[in-house]
Amino acid sequence: MFPLHNHHQATFVYGPEIYEKLIPEDHILCKISKQVDFSFVNEACKDLYSQDQGRPVKYLPEIMFRSAIVQHMNDYSDRDMEEAARYNLIVKWFLGIPIEDHSYDHSILGDFRDRLGEKKWKELFFIILKQIEDAGFAKGNQSTDATHVIANIAIPGTIGLIRQGIKAIMDEIETVDPKLFEELGGRKTADKKEKLHTLKSEEKKKKLVDVVEEARAIRGKAEKLESPSVKQKIEQLNQILNENIEEENGKIQKKKEHVEDKLVSLVEKDARHGAKSDSKLFTGYKANIMKSDDGFVTNVIGTGGNTYDGNILVPLVDEKIEHSSKPQKIAGDTHYGSAENRYQMSQRGITIVAPIKEDFNPTGLYSQEKFVLDKTGVTCPAGNRTMIANENEKEGTTIFYFKKEICKQCSLKNQCTKQEGRTITIGKHHELIMEAKEYNKTQAFKDDMKERAHIEPKHAEMKRFHGMARARYWGLSKVNVQFIITAIVVNVKRLANVIDSVCYLKM
Repeated sequence: MFPLHNHHQATFVYGPEIYEKLIPEDHILCKISKQVDFSFVNEACKDLYSQDQGRPVKYLPEIMFRSAIVQHMNDYSDRDMEEAARYNLIVKWFLGIPIEDHSYDHSILGDFRDRLGEKKWKELFFIILKQIEDAGFAKGNQSTDATHVIANIAIPGTIGLIRQGIKAIMDEIETVDPKLFEELGGRKTADKKEKLHTLKSEEKKKKLVDVVEEARAIRGKAEKLESPSVKQKIEQLNQILNENIEEENGKIQKKKEHVEDKLVSLVEKDARHGAKSDSKLFTGYKANIMKSDDGFVTNVIGTGGNTYDGNILVPLVDEKIEHSSKPQKIAGDTHYGSAENRYQMSQRGITIVAPIKEDFNPTGLYSQEKFVLDKTGVTCPAGNRTMIANENEKEGTTIFYFKKEICKQCSLKNQCTKQEGRTITIGKHHELIMEAKEYNKTQAFKDDMKERAHIEPKHAEMKRFHGMARARYWGLSKVNVQFIITAIVVNVKRLANVIDSVCYLKM
C-alpha cells in the first residue's frame, strides 16, 4: 500500500545536528542532494503502487531512486548496495534511512527497477533533465554518437548455441511428455556439455556434424507433439540451425555467408554481434547517446550491437524534442550524415553537422565526385555534358545518361566506365548534400567537429566509472534501464560539480 502521508527525511536518534559533524559538504552525494530536487519521484511513481491494499511501503520510491544513483555511481552490485545502505553513514544520510534502521534487502533493488520499467525510468530521466535546463544548462547545440556495451553472457560458439537450442526443446518436452523426455536421454541429453577446448580442428568439425544430427533427431520426435510451447522451441531451434549451418555436397558445415540480425544466445536473446571497426568485433548492445556541448547527456537509447548508428538519429531526436528542448544543431560522425537524416532534421528545423561519406567506385574507375553536377545536367571529366535524364519518382532519384557515341570516342573511357555509356545517379535530397559539402569546407565545420569530439570522454566516464562497459542485466529493456540510470548519474554529478563553480569548463 502506498502511504498517503508525506515522507520526510528520517532523523537520527542522536538528532540532526550530527550531520553537521559527520557529513562533509564537499562530498559528491552532499552536493547532489543540495542541487537536485528528488521530491518529484514519490508522486511520479505513485501510480505503480496500490493506494489502499497491502502493507504500507517502507522504502518509498525516492529512497530507491536515490539508491539507484548511489549504486550506479559506485558501480555496486545489488548486494554491495545493500551493504552500503546498511553500514555507510553518508549513503544512509543521502537515502534518508535512519541510522538505527537495518536497511533493505538487496532483492528490493531489482524489484524497484522492474516495477518502474524502461518507460518510467525514461520519464524520470527527462524530469531531471528539465531541472538541469531550468538551471541554465544542457540546451544549446548537441552531439551524438554510439558506444558499444558487452553483453553479460559467455558467448557460445556454434556447437554451444545448438546445445542451448537442444536444452530448450528438451526442457519443454519434459513438461509436456515426460516419457518422451526420458526416451530422448532425459537430463543427460538436456544438460550435456561439450568439451571443445581439447579437440583439434577436424574433431570439432565432426562434433558439429554429430550435434546437428542429434538436434534434427530430437526435432523430428518433438514435431509429433501437439503442443504450442514445444512448437515454439522447434522454431527457435530451426532458426539456430538455419542461421549457423549449411550443407555443401551433402556435408554439414558452418555457414560461410553473413547473416543479418543473427541470434547470439538463448540466455541473452536481444544481444547481437557488432563491430567497432573491420577488425574489432563485439557481442552485445549499443548505447546511442546525445550530449549537450556543456557536458550533459540529453538522451540515450539502447539497441542491439548490429544496429547502424545513423538509423537511431531520428528516434533519438524526436524523443528529446517531445520531452525536452529542441537543439538548433546536432554534430555526429559520418554515419549520421546521410541525405535522409539531413532531410529529416531539416523538417524539424535542426541542422546536421557531419562528414559526408566519400563517393567510392569499387571498380577503381572514376567516382561521381569527378563529375560536375548542376540542376539541369552533368559534365564529365573530359568536358562532355549531358542533359538526358530519367527520374524515378518512387525512389526520388534522377539518372543522367551520356550517349554511347560520345563515350566511345572519349579518351578517358577506360578510366570512366566499362559500359557503352556512363550513367550518373543523383540521389534523393541532393541539394542538402551539396549544401553540406560547402559547409564542411569552412572553419565553422571544423569547430563543430572539435566540440563533437567531447562526447568520447562522456562515453569513457559512463563506462569506466559507472559500469556501462558491460551490461548488468539480460534483455534490451533491462539493459536500457541501466543506460538511463547511468545517464542520470553522470548528469546529477555534473550539475552538482558545476552549478556553484566560478569557472565553468566544458567537457
